[in-house]
Amino acid sequence: MYIERMIVRKFRHLKDAEFGSFREPTDLAELIVLAGPNGGGKSSVLELISYGLTNRYSWQYYHSRKITEHSFAIKIGLTREEIEAVSHETEQTEIQEYMNRECGYWMQVNMPDLLDDHIQPINERVHGLVSQRYQNFSRKLGFFIRSDRSYEARNYNNRLLFNWKSRVQPQHFNNISYQSTSKQYEDMYDFLVEQSYHYVYALGMHFKNLENGVPSEKPNDPLTPYNDLLGRLFPGYSFVDASADNLSLRVELPTGDIVPFQDLSSGEKEVFFILSFFIRHNIADSIIIIDEPELHLHPELARKLLQLMRSIRPRNQIWCGTHSAEIVDEAGRERTFFLKTSDDRSEIECIPATQEGAEIQILRDMFGYSGYIGISRNIVFSEGLKSSADRKTFVYLFPELAREIRLIPVGSVNNLYRINRAILALLESDIARCQFYLIRDRDYLSDQSVEKHRTIAPNQLFVLSRYHIENYLLDDLAIADILRSVFHREISEEEVRRDLYQLARANSAAFLRDLVVYRFGELYQSEDCSIGNHSNGLAAFTDDLTINHEVVDPLKTALFTQMAGVNSEVTYRISESNAERIFGECLEEVQTAIDYERDGWKILFPGRYLLKRFSSKHNLGDWPALQNLLIDRLSRGDIAVNPELGNIFQTISSS
Repeated sequence: MYIERMIVRKFRHLKDAEFGSFREPTDLAELIVLAGPNGGGKSSVLELISYGLTNRYSWQYYHSRKITEHSFAIKIGLTREEIEAVSHETEQTEIQEYMNRECGYWMQVNMPDLLDDHIQPINERVHGLVSQRYQNFSRKLGFFIRSDRSYEARNYNNRLLFNWKSRVQPQHFNNISYQSTSKQYEDMYDFLVEQSYHYVYALGMHFKNLENGVPSEKPNDPLTPYNDLLGRLFPGYSFVDASADNLSLRVELPTGDIVPFQDLSSGEKEVFFILSFFIRHNIADSIIIIDEPELHLHPELARKLLQLMRSIRPRNQIWCGTHSAEIVDEAGRERTFFLKTSDDRSEIECIPATQEGAEIQILRDMFGYSGYIGISRNIVFSEGLKSSADRKTFVYLFPELAREIRLIPVGSVNNLYRINRAILALLESDIARCQFYLIRDRDYLSDQSVEKHRTIAPNQLFVLSRYHIENYLLDDLAIADILRSVFHREISEEEVRRDLYQLARANSAAFLRDLVVYRFGELYQSEDCSIGNHSNGLAAFTDDLTINHEVVDPLKTALFTQMAGVNSEVTYRISESNAERIFGECLEEVQTAIDYERDGWKILFPGRYLLKRFSSKHNLGDWPALQNLLIDRLSRGDIAVNPELGNIFQTISSS
């Protein structure tokens, strides 16, 4: 179950906003981010979503309040398994056909024109069937963690031990899913204490039975997955078993010291508390809402929290409101929406990050480029018009290598070389505790230009061998698998390859044009007119300030000679004959690349263009969705990734 689409005509100050369409989540959970300043409406949108996730009775209660000023609709998407399960609840063909066609249903408030009159009752019937099957406490749905959270000292009430089994029922979880965060935290704390105590009790009974010769099976420790989670987050941490004389939650530190759980830092409690929800209730195929997941967290820990939330349980859809650029970057631009109030605060504007320039605006408004430098970290600057894709590709495909490397998108190559000069100054100083590296796209650079770039800073400045990062995502097998599993399109690996090739060949003249223009542009490079140390230590003027011709004349001659040599070189470079040679080389390069069997077209031509055109041809929606799906798919590790990318990170990591 997931939110496929949301239309808001009016909800509080939010007007005329749309979210989606969103795809069915894969094993790696789908992350959707609402970004923006305080008062921008993020929490309002999250609360609106929660109305659609509570049980049927809560939704009817909301309707009974006759709230006429609000107008919105939420489409709940259903997985194929859910559709089949609900279809068994009815024999009405029109309902089954509606579910198979729509793969979900709408919930709407004050939007009578949303559905046709003959469709509305069918939609309501589907809503009722889904609620009856999935929202009657028989299934654990998602949860809402609000931003007003704190973790106060907790003393366990011994009398609760008599009713501890009620805490593991689905109905209990659904009752607390959307309550205040303090109640959720208290409930989680009590649950862990009770599980630990009863495990110790059951373990004692097991050994007692063995002593008495009674057959007995050793109980499983229910805290094992929580200990694993705690150790994964904070190596060396583990829970201490509760006992009758100490009913509290305690943690053993790597030093051997034992401290109450409440004495951990707010950030440590934060990440454990949120992730333990997924483990305790085995939350999968559900919708999760978390307001400000970065609360109390260092940026790197916030990113780690998001990555673990996406992988800890499959097929969830996670909605976050945030002020964190780290989380915006983690989600990707096609799943980020920027919310901000108008100047008079009367309305809230919703800007999808896929709009031209919106992603840059979001990051600039929220973060800027300050605060990137960590201590004793490898800092990698990546170049490209959409260089946030570079960061996501590297981090997802090589998570172990990326853990100790900070990858920063810097936009155009002009920014890259401005940063490069600053980095060289840092490296020459004795205060730089970071190692700096640069990665730039190949674009249409010639082999000679690539080599020249690499010699600027060997093993520190890397030039990709392909046009840009998207070219490494042009994997026929991965694309075919995504089309089948996500978009339910039956298409073979060879058909994908043929489609991509036809798109490349159809635009080969434009690629040739851009290649030649780029290579012509290389001819007009900045020239070096320096003459070394000539005239060092000599005075151009005598004591009475007259010109010292013995010094100035040789200097003038040397400079003019150098300029004449530069002019001669430039004249040759920009000559018609040389231009003719370059055009011929480019033509041959494109002709060689367009050979279907040799895959040169996947290397030389812009991969971003091919992905855009492929998405458009197959009606896959905005092309960044396909880009993110490919990154997710390749990150599973069962499809070989071009080793060049891993070698770059391995070089950086080992240095």
